[in-house]
Amino acid sequence: MVVLLVSMVPVVAFAQAVPTPPPPPDKDDAKKLEKIEVTAPDAVGERRESTAAKIVVNRDEIEKYGDTTVLDVMKRLPGVTVRGTSIMMRGLASYTQILVNGEPVPPGFSLETLSPDLIERIEIYRGATAEFSTQAVAGTINIILRKPIAHSQSEAKLGASFANGRLSENATLQLSDKAGSLAYTLPLNVNNFRARSYETAEQRVSDAAGNLTQHYVTREDREFDGANVGFSPRLAWTLGKDNTLNLDGFLNSNRFHGEWVEHSTTFFGAPPQYATNNTDFRAQNLASRVNGTWIRKLANEARLEVKAGANYNHRESRAVLDALDAADVFVLHRTVDSNASDYGATTQGKYVLPFVPGHTFNLGWDGAASKRLEGRLQRDESPVGLPPFDIDESYDARIYRIAGYGQDEWDITPRFSAYLGLRWEGIETRSTGNTSADVRNRSSVWSPIAQVLWKLPRTEKDQLRAGIARTYKAPNTQQIIPRRFIANNNTPTTPDFQGNPDLKPELAWGLDVAYEHYFATGGIFSVAAFARRIEDVIQRDLFNVDGTYITRPVNRGKALTRGIELDMKTPLRTLWPGAPAIDLRMNVARYWSRVDALPPPHNRLDSQVPYSGNFGLDWKLGSVPLTLGGNFNISGQGTVRNSLTQQTYSTVSRALEAYGLWKFTPKTQLRVTVGNILAPDRVEVSRYFDGITAVELTTINPSWPRVSALLEVKF
Repeated sequence: MVVLLVSMVPVVAFAQAVPTPPPPPDKDDAKKLEKIEVTAPDAVGERRESTAAKIVVNRDEIEKYGDTTVLDVMKRLPGVTVRGTSIMMRGLASYTQILVNGEPVPPGFSLETLSPDLIERIEIYRGATAEFSTQAVAGTINIILRKPIAHSQSEAKLGASFANGRLSENATLQLSDKAGSLAYTLPLNVNNFRARSYETAEQRVSDAAGNLTQHYVTREDREFDGANVGFSPRLAWTLGKDNTLNLDGFLNSNRFHGEWVEHSTTFFGAPPQYATNNTDFRAQNLASRVNGTWIRKLANEARLEVKAGANYNHRESRAVLDALDAADVFVLHRTVDSNASDYGATTQGKYVLPFVPGHTFNLGWDGAASKRLEGRLQRDESPVGLPPFDIDESYDARIYRIAGYGQDEWDITPRFSAYLGLRWEGIETRSTGNTSADVRNRSSVWSPIAQVLWKLPRTEKDQLRAGIARTYKAPNTQQIIPRRFIANNNTPTTPDFQGNPDLKPELAWGLDVAYEHYFATGGIFSVAAFARRIEDVIQRDLFNVDGTYITRPVNRGKALTRGIELDMKTPLRTLWPGAPAIDLRMNVARYWSRVDALPPPHNRLDSQVPYSGNFGLDWKLGSVPLTLGGNFNISGQGTVRNSLTQQTYSTVSRALEAYGLWKFTPKTQLRVTVGNILAPDRVEVSRYFDGITAVELTTINPSWPRVSALLEVKF
């Protein structure tokens, strides 16, 4: 990263003298500064004082690179890895709980459509807490949206990005003001995107003796375009001295259009049934949610909070496939019309009872009900008389969740505090369809939680944490609906997918420990370790049904995962007093896991990242209003045994990015970012062997650098 920094700015800037400090403020100014520190503690201070282990990422970190999606923000956070659209803590995507304002992300809502401009801060909980759902085996990421401000302020942002010959645009407008007892913020964001890419896939099939029986290479060219519009109003009423009412919601509409042209060249053996595929896919999605929070302050600092919300999501899509055989003869015209509607309602509440000095005791409830209606209509036409594979399926899946909890934050001594919580959570799932039998499952789990914080004696800089908790992971609606997702060319490495309504929740016990050192300059260094023992692990199995390969999720015994994470964030002057005004950040993690039901080697949890790391810096130049920075991200994958007959391999992911921020005035600034500078290819290999046939599919996905510019104006 030092090489990157030196290439971005003149070396002579290192020789700049540290500016003479300004004269000390008078007593009135000092009082004002002290008041600000008390009412708005920084992220490091909040992390230090919280008994429950959490990391807080404030707004200045969120907006630093001018990202247009929250996924781009997440990839730089400590202990968080992003691959594709999956957000992972402890290297595990399916075990990571994502919340927005303390509530699970509603079904059908994509985080890709959430603009970072709407986010006030991000909280990362490495352990469970009773207040939130304990569906957090790996941990919880809570995205807190920006609240209304009590004064008039407006801001606008205009941005554009360019990658692989395609230009995308985005704009944000946010209006904030106050009218009497009402404060409001009205943000509107618009994104228009275009992209193109290609993929090369090579498939080799061999017999049990290793003799090649089939070999072909497929190239798929892709063109994408689309747009989304989001409106996220937030309102806050002061209803009196002790009453406030907050309303927040979002309405997001997006459209997507993609064209895939796939052509296979056969070098040996029989060609695939469809040697050429032309697919046109169009989709529209509408997502909405509204939440209300009433807060009533009571005597003796007691407080009652009640939340209620509703969400609705609707998606419609149409895919048209035209297929040709190896002789370029038109053999199939397929249309697939699908739709899905999600309805949901939530309720939460808590009563804060500080009735004993040194204790903050909460009692609360949490409930949700969701319904998903889904349909798929597939029609085939073949001019050469191929038998049609027509599908007319509809499903109704429902999930009901209710929970109650109690928790206590107890300051046992000034240097030793404890968090104790107990949560009961019950879930019922129902699934019915016109082509499947009705299925109903009911389960519940008690989750005891304990965390302790010990500030070591004779020091104000070092402290230890430890925690133990019972967590779980319930199947999602896609996993329990027995709908078939059809692959164009069905093989062991490209099978159909079908849900399993008989899935049971995964249960886990977890242990977390950590050491934290806080620098006098405001930075932190920490080392954290964890272990999780998981029961009824959900993984995918592959079946051959009358010559058609189908994969579906199944419960597969027990698994163990453990790991260690290092995190540091500090000004360079902490380590080198004469250094420039450079802020350093670093986080490194190593993870291990083992699935007992699968033989070694590589029998780790499906898709777990074995290691990850971020290395970044930010440099505020003293002579000009310019900030420069960069970040290098790395995450490994390697080989994973998915089942007794399947293995997958993925290459290491490396991402280098840099930015520059020029402040023209206190209210106007320009941010330029260069992302994916290394532009590595991503290689994935899928292997299948059942003792008779061996199949190996190797796919190569190139990537390209992206240049972005964002103009920000406040008025």
